[in-house]
Amino acid sequence: MKKIASVLFLVILSIPNLTCLASAALQPITGNHVFFNVSNENSVKFNWDAAKYGDATANNNQYYILADGGGLNQLHITTDAGNTFGQATTVNTISSSSSGSFYISTTGGRGFNDDIILLASVKGPISNDFSLHITSSGYTWEVSPVTNILPTTYSHGTGISETFTKDDFLYGPQTVKPGPIREGTLPLYYGQDYSDASTAEYLMFIDLYVGNLSSSVISGLIDGGAVKVDYNFTGMASVAAFNAYAWAAPGKDPQGVNWTTRTNGTVNYSGYAINYTGAPVPIPAPFMLLGSGLSGLLFLRRRKFQAGQEQTRSI
Repeated sequence: MKKIASVLFLVILSIPNLTCLASAALQPITGNHVFFNVSNENSVKFNWDAAKYGDATANNNQYYILADGGGLNQLHITTDAGNTFGQATTVNTISSSSSGSFYISTTGGRGFNDDIILLASVKGPISNDFSLHITSSGYTWEVSPVTNILPTTYSHGTGISETFTKDDFLYGPQTVKPGPIREGTLPLYYGQDYSDASTAEYLMFIDLYVGNLSSSVISGLIDGGAVKVDYNFTGMASVAAFNAYAWAAPGKDPQGVNWTTRTNGTVNYSGYAINYTGAPVPIPAPFMLLGSGLSGLLFLRRRKFQAGQEQTRSI
């Protein structure tokens, strides 16, 4: 029995380094009236929502999803800063290390969003060596707590450059994302069958520490006023998706997170997904030698047959 137990222990150690996050520690997050935490080392950029929607004395470093008015019409993910309405993009990769870029744009009449929050979701199991590095760039300005007019003084620069690990997933597993309930169920990525439990993913929110401006309202903006996101995955062996959320200071619109990208419907939907398809299975050397031998025999047989045909024709 001891020998069998030792063998089993060695077998377990030899299994690839894939582990599920402890389900007891995480819970799904849904709805359109809910606080959420971000996974940034420095927490949220604007810690104002607790005082407005929770305990006035709290310092909870959370954002509050409100989105009573809908909230899917103005925020988009695009791979082309010139195409502000965006598109649904899926990147298939055979590598566990994947990198790329996309933009988060606005087409709303408001003309700007004070802060953009990125939702990164990954299907489990998630490896212990998983990491996601995010670099963001966009515009910042002095946010007024009492008015909500289009910024006239703004600057462009880096928001964050930060690496996140498996421990930074705070919610899930779940098949949908939180947002405006009146818009229906919101999948994590366009085309997802959210009724299929096997598509569930773990979620982390990342404050990008920059906002975006509308190119239709202000001309001459870098990247058309959009927030640029550069990502780099390592140790990724499943499906990942990106969504965007926008936060507003008090003013014309209620303070809080009022918008997210549309992942349902037939128009103005957008998103970005990475699908790890797995590396090609290597063919063992004996089978490669066998295949080479068979190919050689077939080649010789074909040459002999062709010589016979040519000879017949020459007769």
